[in-house]
Amino acid sequence: MKTFNIGGIHPNDSKISRGCKIEVLPLPKTVWISMAQHLGAPAKPIVAVGDHVKTGQVIAEPGGFISAFVHSSVTGTVKSIAPRKDIAGNCTMPHIEILVDENEEWAEGIDTTDTLVTAIPEDKNFILSRVKANGVVGLGGATFPAHVKLAPAKQPDFLILNGAECEPYLTSDFRIMLEKSSQIVIGAAIMKQALGGVKTIIAIEENKPEAIKAMSEAVASLASKDKAYAGIEVMPLMKKYPQGGEKQLINAVTGREVPSGKLPADAGCVVQNVATSLAVYDAVQKNMPLITNTMTITGDCVPADKQHNYLFRIGMPLSYIAEYAGGVPEQAAKLISGGPMMGKAIANLDATTVKGSSSILYLTEDQTKRKPAGACIRCGKCADACPMGLEPFLLNRLYKAGNTEGLEENAVQDCISCGCCLYSCPANIPLLDNINIAKGQVMGIIRARAAAAKAAAEAAKAAEAAKK
Repeated sequence: MKTFNIGGIHPNDSKISRGCKIEVLPLPKTVWISMAQHLGAPAKPIVAVGDHVKTGQVIAEPGGFISAFVHSSVTGTVKSIAPRKDIAGNCTMPHIEILVDENEEWAEGIDTTDTLVTAIPEDKNFILSRVKANGVVGLGGATFPAHVKLAPAKQPDFLILNGAECEPYLTSDFRIMLEKSSQIVIGAAIMKQALGGVKTIIAIEENKPEAIKAMSEAVASLASKDKAYAGIEVMPLMKKYPQGGEKQLINAVTGREVPSGKLPADAGCVVQNVATSLAVYDAVQKNMPLITNTMTITGDCVPADKQHNYLFRIGMPLSYIAEYAGGVPEQAAKLISGGPMMGKAIANLDATTVKGSSSILYLTEDQTKRKPAGACIRCGKCADACPMGLEPFLLNRLYKAGNTEGLEENAVQDCISCGCCLYSCPANIPLLDNINIAKGQVMGIIRARAAAAKAAAEAAKAAEAAKK
């Protein structure tokens, strides 16, 4: 069974909530919809205080090329447009506050029925326009605008759907692969068409046999009725973290490697999450904007009857969701948005859900308490575990020495912050923290150098023009 060939670890997957079917969260009285819930420039509001908006109506337009439309997730009245703190509690983002009406009214042209639409549009431009207009972004973590990713400069060889869900505890992708398998496959066929009919592989780790079965059956059923689904296959992968990383997934599926500093497109691949594929189905076949997603409520300290996978609407306060799910467990010492390896600590429960929200994970003090750091024993376990082929022990020493030149030479900028080094270190050295700081420093230097080079080139061009 395939997997990526460099590094990786095998943490307990802890998929406690895997048996919890997706439940629809009822609407709160108020939602706050962020303008910065996608990679790139924040969206620009196009509504005003006092406006009445319908569910699915555009309320903000892209603020740049790498940006996305934002839609109202509810029917109601705009109460305010103002900054609001994010989950970390130390950064404010513009939000549109909407008071929710009791009676929901959908924007015109949106198909809210459950009828499965299997016919794949042939017009690539129609597909891309629907994906863009409905604000679809990647739901695997980076929230990169999907319409940009589906229009690469060079024809790719592969479309890979990421169903690995390698982060411990998270089960929302697993549940949609069981409950929305046909829609995901249709979304894959739509993206396949937009990319010129490329080979399409749905990659799922071996610890999800039910999902492998459900997705395989959906592919076979649709392919038996329509040739548009030919060339789509389900590929089981060995369970290994961080297989959900783009570069690791590409290597596992195709054997190709993405060069340092390059993108998946440079290896002839486009990678999209299975949840993104579901959003593409909704956007293209139903003209449904991305206003919902699925999130997991879980943790070892959460009772079995309070584990959940919820279908939420963007803009719901995390405090509302936590309370509806049964409240914050007494033993919870830390709340995480995302998984325990790469998720973000939640310091502000009044922060609201965004398109890419994936979980509220409760961790106990024993699970989060830092052990005293010892001296490096030069065992090399961190280097063995690094999926990017880096030497974390060396990067840590260079960081402590303030050697940014050495850090860049040893590719600290390639770190994907997966935490494999910290997980594997017997001396409990805070490798991830130090390397993240070092990476930020080096990336700042690289950006400044690029800006200076651009300015110099423009000055030279202007000087040359002046001579003429």
